[in-house]
Amino acid sequence: MQDFIQYIYSAFERIADFSDQQKIILLGLICGLLIAIFLYPLLRILVTLLHEFGHALAAKITFGKVYRIHLNHDSSGLTQTSGGGRSFFVLLMGYPMPLLFGCLFSWFLIINHPEFILISLLIVSLSVLIVVKNWYGFLICLLGILITGALLYFGQIQIFNFMGGALIGFLTLGAFIDLRVIFHKNEELSDADLLHEKFQIIPAFVWKLIFLLMMSSCLFLIIITFKTLFSK
Repeated sequence: MQDFIQYIYSAFERIADFSDQQKIILLGLICGLLIAIFLYPLLRILVTLLHEFGHALAAKITFGKVYRIHLNHDSSGLTQTSGGGRSFFVLLMGYPMPLLFGCLFSWFLIINHPEFILISLLIVSLSVLIVVKNWYGFLICLLGILITGALLYFGQIQIFNFMGGALIGFLTLGAFIDLRVIFHKNEELSDADLLHEKFQIIPAFVWKLIFLLMMSSCLFLIIITFKTLFSK
């Protein structure tokens, strides 16, 4: 018990030595994690937005077509792309995409350009707005454009750093919460089930484990990045 108390005391001493930037990012990270724990159902649509953007981006990278994206009131989503062999890559990129953005955001913090985080979300919102085909999805994208645009116009570096930490915390934990759901619920077809339909020799459960491995790798990169950031 005494060793634990000493460890906590040492941690607070270390935090006290952080720069103002590091303290703001850490505060944002903690807030983002708490929001994901207590308010995730209300804000899950952000993770869904990046999930569906991942499908669309993968389709474009593989020279496919994106026909439509739906963002629904229950925070579910749907992306319709052209089929063929490229659909494997398209289906694979949904669940890891929020964590890939978390890796990208962490790097923006390291190079001291946190405003790029909001610019990235602005680009995502604009890109999805072009192909979204329902009113709720249109309003979500429009809201994303207005919020990120306002923060970029009126915000300062401290706000950008705080938002960066909060978004990384929220997206990281939120992505794993979403993945946990497909391990426990089977009411609707998940990306893992769709991959199983295309490659029947590989069970859906194995695809879920592949998603977990990909996302864990991204989490490892985020941790390494934050270790570098807070060791400056």
